[in-house]
Amino acid sequence: MKKVFSTVAALGLVAGIATSAAALELKVSGEYILDGFSISDGLGINAGNGVQMWDDPENEGDRNAWFEHKFQTDADLIVNDNVTIKSRIRFIDWGIWGSQDDTNVSDGNNFTVRRLWMVYKSPIGNWEIGRRPAGAWENAFVNSGTRADRIMWVNQLTDTFKMYAFYQKTTETDSYGADDGLDYDYYEVYGAFTGYGKTSLAGGYYDNQMNDVPYGSTTDRWRIKGYGDYQFTDMLGLEVEFDYINGQTEYNNSDAEDRDISGFAFMADLQADFGAAKANFMYFYISGDDDATDNDSEAYSVSGGTGADFEPLYILTGAKVSLLNNDMGSDNEYGVAVRTAGAHGFVGAADFQATEKIGLHGALGYAMAAAEMEGFDNDYGWEVDLGASYKLLDNLTYNLHFGYLASGDFFKGNNDLGYDANDVTLLYNNLSMTF
Repeated sequence: MKKVFSTVAALGLVAGIATSAAALELKVSGEYILDGFSISDGLGINAGNGVQMWDDPENEGDRNAWFEHKFQTDADLIVNDNVTIKSRIRFIDWGIWGSQDDTNVSDGNNFTVRRLWMVYKSPIGNWEIGRRPAGAWENAFVNSGTRADRIMWVNQLTDTFKMYAFYQKTTETDSYGADDGLDYDYYEVYGAFTGYGKTSLAGGYYDNQMNDVPYGSTTDRWRIKGYGDYQFTDMLGLEVEFDYINGQTEYNNSDAEDRDISGFAFMADLQADFGAAKANFMYFYISGDDDATDNDSEAYSVSGGTGADFEPLYILTGAKVSLLNNDMGSDNEYGVAVRTAGAHGFVGAADFQATEKIGLHGALGYAMAAAEMEGFDNDYGWEVDLGASYKLLDNLTYNLHFGYLASGDFFKGNNDLGYDANDVTLLYNNLSMTF
């Protein structure tokens, strides 16, 4: 902590001197979050290993319980009316209590500059240059909020039409004389109309070059994604989103067969607002692949699933369970199987603001595979979630959540093994402070 306080003091001193000398303005916001989890049949959840989903006597999971916390600041250094330097700094980056991750710098868990970029308000629109927010687009569905190195142009052309275009460098290893051919780029353009609701459409192109290495490849992928948010009445609204990806991977090894890529994701959320009470009915879909060994890759995203930011259900789409949500970055066999098979998901949820301080939440969900994988049933199971929040202060909130998944027959694994599916329980509490 001494190091953290010293760093904060140094930043404050530098900012104070700079502000005095150049009439700069510094705006700082941030948050401290403490999370506690207890989950049944865990496989070392803090390492992202997920949950033991079928009853394998040779590999049984134990209930995992742990705390983790994060402290970050978002600072805007306003140079003048036209130039701002924005940043996100994490003093503790999801440190696990007891492992003392927050005292280490080599593993990236202490004082990491997550984002740092410049915003220039030019006569033809705003330019955002540097390591800026990325991975999030419109609704949280299939989003995994992160950062990326971009040159981005944003322009509000009219009161009702906005557009942007950007170039993003995802991977580059050609610098300083290296010549191993790893060069991953992404380009995207976007347009959005507002007026009666909001309608937006974006097109993107991935150019991944890895040709100059043994068994290397070139991947070209195109994507089209769209979003709509419409309010039919004061009480009833609809939100929809889709993402379609198509392309091919070509290998420089003559023995390897080229691979076709296609994937589709879709979400529709019907929302009802009754004042203190709100309800929504959601359907979501990610395409699956019934044969991952052929040369057609039809799963929407085996690595990302429904996205790290999308959590309408605590377990099936929960970040710490590593099934449809893969935020933990795990490649456990259960999550890989689910994200390969894809999903049809159905969620009914309700929220009630009982008092100014107390909020209640409940959800019922069901999911099944989108593609029939050989040896697997399609049923992922039913989930019931309950939650409550209590506002201790205007900027300090405590949350308590409970989820139960009655696991479907998909999690018996290959039918020849004769396993039973393990039901999953999750207890999650959270203390959140913002400033």
